[in-house]
Amino acid sequence: DPSAPAPDLDTEQQPERPQEDKKDKPIETGRWTTGLIAGALLLAIGYMFLRFGGGLTVSLGRNSENPGRDGPRKPSVRPDWAERTGTFDEILRIEDRRRALVLLMHKALAAMATANGVLMQRSWTARDALRHIPGDQTHRDILRSLVLASELVQFGGRDITEDEFRTHVGNCRQLLGPGVT
Repeated sequence: DPSAPAPDLDTEQQPERPQEDKKDKPIETGRWTTGLIAGALLLAIGYMFLRFGGGLTVSLGRNSENPGRDGPRKPSVRPDWAERTGTFDEILRIEDRRRALVLLMHKALAAMATANGVLMQRSWTARDALRHIPGDQTHRDILRSLVLASELVQFGGRDITEDEFRTHVGNCRQLLGPGVT
C-alpha cells in the first residue's frame, strides 16, 4: 500500500550461501591457460611493434620543439605553380626553349584552371591539375599535348626544336585568346 508507513529496516539479513560443489568449481588451470595465452599475444604484439614500427623516436631534449617556434626557419620549397611565369612575351624571349616551354605550360595551365574555377593545390602535378579541368573544354587537348611535351622536356631530358616550340606557342595563343600578356 503506497500510503502505508515504510517497512522496518532489517540489517541482520544475510543472503543464502550457495553450496559448493566440486563439479561447479572453476578449474585453476583454466585461469593459467587464459593468462598465458593473453601474455603470449601481448608479447607478440610488442615484438611486432618493436621490430616493424619501433622507428618512432621521442626526444625530450630542446631540439624536439616545434620548428615553427622562435628557431630559424628553413625556406619552404615553392611548388612549380608558384614560380612567377612572367608575361607571354617574356617567356618567348627566354633563350632556353626547354625552360620556356615549361613556363608556357604553367601559364596556360594556370589560366585554364582559373577560367574553370579550379583552385590548384601545392601537391598537384601538372597532370593532376589537368585532370581537374572539365573534359568538355574545347582546348583541353591542346593543353594536354602541351603538358605532355613539357614533361618530356623537364623530366625526360629531351630537347625541343624551334618549330615544335613555335607550334606550342601558336596553340597557347589560341588557348589563351587574343591579347594574351
